[in-house]
Amino acid sequence: MNKETIENKNNFESKIKNNLNVLVCIPAYNAESTISQAVKCCQEFADLVLVINDGSSDNTELLAREAGAEIVTHKQNRGYGGAIKTSLTEGLNRNAKVTITFDADLQHDEHDIPKLTQSIFENYADIVIGSRFLENTGDVKRYRKFGIKVITGLVNSFMQSPVSDAESGLRGYSLDSLKQLVPILETEGMGMSSEILLKSSVCKLKIVEVPRKEMYPEGIKTSSKNPLRHGLSVVFTIMKLIIENKPLKAFGIPSIGFFIASIISAVFVVDFYNSMGRLPLGLTVFTVLLLSTAFFFSLAAMILYVLSRIATRINFNLKNG
Repeated sequence: MNKETIENKNNFESKIKNNLNVLVCIPAYNAESTISQAVKCCQEFADLVLVINDGSSDNTELLAREAGAEIVTHKQNRGYGGAIKTSLTEGLNRNAKVTITFDADLQHDEHDIPKLTQSIFENYADIVIGSRFLENTGDVKRYRKFGIKVITGLVNSFMQSPVSDAESGLRGYSLDSLKQLVPILETEGMGMSSEILLKSSVCKLKIVEVPRKEMYPEGIKTSSKNPLRHGLSVVFTIMKLIIENKPLKAFGIPSIGFFIASIISAVFVVDFYNSMGRLPLGLTVFTVLLLSTAFFFSLAAMILYVLSRIATRINFNLKNG
């Protein structure tokens, strides 16, 4: 094969990789027991399967390559959020019409992938989530279901359109959604799933859900993280994101509550004074504390809102400058 033929072949392969209809990205960390099967399952539904090897110390990269996947490797483990961000960045850089994220532990059914791609190809959605709770399609463990519901409820309280499964790892993204999301994603940990939803809401992206199965393959450990630690980490990440992106709700709603409580408390103070001719010391101090807290939250809401608006304008100017 001469040099010109090799160059033409490379250019042709590069053109294909940068004009993908469906790119499936599989974040993987020490997943040698499942990665080959995960790659082979997805190949039927993708133009390209890309494994994000997140600093694995086992044979994940070798086995994924042998199974036919392309590999992007993190030299150090960056966590689930870092692997997802790399996945979405690759989808954007490769100009993929639809980028799918698919977990390496075989909890997802590859036959659900077409459900995600259809809504995007039909321009019905910017992001499609495979939800475990739209239909009774899987036996989600009770403790996980409880944690997912808590996190989903917290996310929904600050979203325009609620979702049923904020923690699902099976998702599809349009190219236009990635253009808006990738530059503003920050989280490196497990809170990435929630960050994407909250920032999608800020960007006014259309999110829809389709039912999916939740599978627990026999003999395969699906997660190595402590559920309580995982849940608390996600909750703290969500609270941070809410404060940054929705400061009026994060501080404004509590401030209203404290104002109402201080008014009620003040009524009792006045009633006591009218009856006894003196102020009740404890209740008076408590009322002052409630009122002070209400003012503090109101001030914080206004300051953070102004700062967030300034940051948004700066980012817009940098993007369009």
